[in-house]
Amino acid sequence: MFRHAWVLFILVQCANGAVWWSRGKKEIAAHPELEAGYRSLIRGWLLYGNLPWIVMGAGIVFGGVPSIFHYFDPRNGPYVIAFYVTVVALWILTAFWVFVRGGAEALIRHPGLLNLPSQEPWAVKALIVLMLAGGVAGLTMMILGYAPTPR
Repeated sequence: MFRHAWVLFILVQCANGAVWWSRGKKEIAAHPELEAGYRSLIRGWLLYGNLPWIVMGAGIVFGGVPSIFHYFDPRNGPYVIAFYVTVVALWILTAFWVFVRGGAEALIRHPGLLNLPSQEPWAVKALIVLMLAGGVAGLTMMILGYAPTPR
């Protein structure tokens, strides 16, 4: 079961995209000019959000990584390292998009994608900072060997 969990992760990512589209359709009905933005944001979510799971699946299917649990230790081979490189690259791209390229404002202009208590760009930026800090803390624990992994 855990050997193919990466497929479940892709399905969940796609289900989230479908939920976003469903929420967006209500806004598009009221504001048709937002449709291109919703399409672009959801397409980006599906493309970039699934990259780590595709890399993970390639490692399991073609690279001899036994299960998703082996991805908790970055020392488990080149496919695991490729997974981490993909995740870190996506973190950098996300931060750049949100803080430099107006991503926070784009998400605010398209209601329903994020359900934050505040519809201000600073709230989106604060959420991204929290998510990135959690990811960096988790990655640091894995690199230092504090995450339990199968041997």
